[in-house]
Amino acid sequence: MIPERLSVYGSIIPLLHEVTEWSLLRRWSLSEVYRVTLKSGETRIIKWGGQEMAGEAAIYQQLVRPLKIKSLRIFEFYELKTSAIMIMEDAGRDNLEQRPEPDLFLEAARELANLRKVASANLGANLPSEIQRAYTVSASDFLALLDDLLKSNILSENNVLSRLQNTFPFIIDELYRTTPLTLVHHDYHAKNLIIQGNRILPIDWSIAYLSPHLGDLYCLANEAQTWSKVRKEDLVFAFHNEMDTDTSIESLNRQVAIGGICWLIKTLRWLVYGGTSLIPGSVTWIPDLMNDLENLMKEIE
Repeated sequence: MIPERLSVYGSIIPLLHEVTEWSLLRRWSLSEVYRVTLKSGETRIIKWGGQEMAGEAAIYQQLVRPLKIKSLRIFEFYELKTSAIMIMEDAGRDNLEQRPEPDLFLEAARELANLRKVASANLGANLPSEIQRAYTVSASDFLALLDDLLKSNILSENNVLSRLQNTFPFIIDELYRTTPLTLVHHDYHAKNLIIQGNRILPIDWSIAYLSPHLGDLYCLANEAQTWSKVRKEDLVFAFHNEMDTDTSIESLNRQVAIGGICWLIKTLRWLVYGGTSLIPGSVTWIPDLMNDLENLMKEIE
């Protein structure tokens, strides 16, 4: 039987009636993901997205593919007024949550370095200026997000954010002046890193954007420590070697901390302005995220 959220698409997607088995992979208020088996025996991934999650196909078409990032093949895409469905290749059954092997986390760091290099190299030639503008989160955008946090009911007059407001304008300005724009996944976590042999394929680009910050490596380092006890130092070293850059390890560690601050600002902004109502219990995440923010501020002071 076609799942309830997908049933409205039954009249416009013939393939839904070819499914012999539905296996739920992920579900929350704005997204459902299934692995399906077709009458032919082939498998596909079907993803339903609601509200802001419905824009993932556009991100694949306008950002991920033009930037030549290794990604899932999308067979079909359908969009209604408030939701969308993508039918994609089944690229692998295990992610880094299911197989949290240290070597694979290090490979995920190398994959991140590679995709950032490729995206940055292709950005100027392959993305029209209007697409760049539409998907860029600028330094001033991050400052506005920080201001919004201080105006929110949950975090108004927060001491940590007030302190950050004094230093962040200089930090973010330097980052954008000295580091090239590239593609940020913004959810570079173990659940979204599919294992393909000894390689890693990032999936779920639904909230990707353009920025120079390294929040993705910050997130991966936290995940690696949680799931496999891989040291941050080893992860940063793997990333550094793949980037083949003159940037020192010390400077790279600072960039990771700044990227973490950017990631936290954007994530907290989403939570306090509606996210907590979409994810039950997510309001309890905020104190821990604020502690993380304070620790990162200490790293760069």
